[in-house]
Amino acid sequence: MRGRGGDREAGFSVVEALVALAVFALAGVGLVQLQTHSLQTLTRVESHALAHMVAQNRLVEAMAAQTPPEPGESTGEVENAGRVWTWRLRVVPTEDAAVRRLTVTVTESGAAAPPVAVHAFHTRVGD
Repeated sequence: MRGRGGDREAGFSVVEALVALAVFALAGVGLVQLQTHSLQTLTRVESHALAHMVAQNRLVEAMAAQTPPEPGESTGEVENAGRVWTWRLRVVPTEDAAVRRLTVTVTESGAAAPPVAVHAFHTRVGD
């Protein structure tokens, strides 16, 4: 096929095709890295949400107990969503003798993620 330039054929040269393939390959690598980062972020968010649910559940159990929580620390493990979570409940008295601060921290057993903490205040009625 003849172009305007004379005898030159229309189409892409081998160099142009290789450059186009290199550009598409770089774009593909970038998309794969973006997808990997997205999956890692999703995993961290899921773990954080599950740990937060475990912490809130433990806090509700402590608040709803028949006897008010005594100052000190207690620890335990619970299974949630097929994972084992380690919790720590810390009860601290406040300036008001009828009010105690409760803090629950939760970590996934064997994971390096930072702990999730929830706080509440418990008021003893009738003391």
